[in-house]
Amino acid sequence: MNWLHYLLQVNLYLAGFYGFYRLLLRKETFHQLNRSFLLAGTALAFFIPAMQSDWIRTWLFTRQVNDSIYSYYNPGVVFITPDYLDNSSSAHPMAWGHVLAFTYLCGILILLGQFAFRLMRLGDIIRYRTNRKVDQNMAFAFFNHFFVGKNLSNRRTIEMHERVHVRQLHSADVIFFELIAIFNWFNPIVYFLKQDICLIHEYLADEVASKYETSRADYAMLLFSQQFGVQQMELAHTFFSKSLLKSRIAMLKQKPSQTSALMKYALIVPVFGSMIFLATACAQKEKQEEMVSAPATPAESPVKPAATVEDEVFTVVEKQAKFPGGNAEMYRYLAKNVKYPAAAQRANVEGKVFAAFIVEKDGSITNVKIVKGIGFGCDEEVLRIMKEMPKWIPGTQAGNPVRSRFNLPIAFTMEDPS
Repeated sequence: MNWLHYLLQVNLYLAGFYGFYRLLLRKETFHQLNRSFLLAGTALAFFIPAMQSDWIRTWLFTRQVNDSIYSYYNPGVVFITPDYLDNSSSAHPMAWGHVLAFTYLCGILILLGQFAFRLMRLGDIIRYRTNRKVDQNMAFAFFNHFFVGKNLSNRRTIEMHERVHVRQLHSADVIFFELIAIFNWFNPIVYFLKQDICLIHEYLADEVASKYETSRADYAMLLFSQQFGVQQMELAHTFFSKSLLKSRIAMLKQKPSQTSALMKYALIVPVFGSMIFLATACAQKEKQEEMVSAPATPAESPVKPAATVEDEVFTVVEKQAKFPGGNAEMYRYLAKNVKYPAAAQRANVEGKVFAAFIVEKDGSITNVKIVKGIGFGCDEEVLRIMKEMPKWIPGTQAGNPVRSRFNLPIAFTMEDPS
């Protein structure tokens, strides 16, 4: 399974778990359960792509989904132009995979730098929190460190709030979701996850700290009256958080959820099952069973039973099958030998023809089919060139040659793609 395939699956499962939480669990007062759900669901999203069921794999529908997923799965496209244009300019694939990888890594490096800077800044504040220059109207907690400014009223209540963050290791959750957001920065869901886990932390701390005030209303007034003008700190849990204030006060007013609401958590089972199904359908290999019977010959035993042959067709392998000379050579070969059909030129037809085929263990091309075509002779031209292709270097799994599925989009365009 390549990195892009894995990353897309992980973020799809992240969206599934968070969507379930947002729709069914967010307004419940089972804060510790909700915290555990978000932590477990997020962690599971990274393991589900490797969770596959042999039983699910035998379903016909699973195989149909597998075929659909891999019908268009290929990052390279070769462009074919009419003879009056120079096809050599289109001999190289558009390596979208390389562009995506570069962009993805740049995003990670930038966000890691910002994360390191915020940690250093927070470390300085913790180190010098007894210094007079530190804002005495500030209250925060980070791992086993907490600070409550001397200028704050109701310091005991605020201190108990921060101690909850320390005791329950809320900062570990924050760091965990910060790293999740860094490595999945392109997914807006991770930013909602960061916000909601911090909100749950505040609910948990408010639940304890509010007991040190006369009533929850008094505690809510404490939040409301002192949060204005207070410095906000990233990564640390600040008592006076403007962005979370409205939700915290609303939760203080809310009645505890009934025990029957716990049944909602059981509904994650079918959701999780659907994720396992998708992971299996996206699995890197598909098993095909063929019944083969051969008549007896004089040189063989007079009775030969039918044999069952199980041959695996891999969609993704450790070492992918390749054209002799590599991808660049394959695209040059196609650009030179594929002809733009005259009928398609006369009708000004353009588009992509998606070809699917199997590279056998000996490198030969078999089972060539057009998954999606554009007609006007383009489909037939692609079939012709695929059947005339020289043998490939077969893909390998665990060091052994295997049959592997390959998909190739060929774009017919009337203009110079450069």
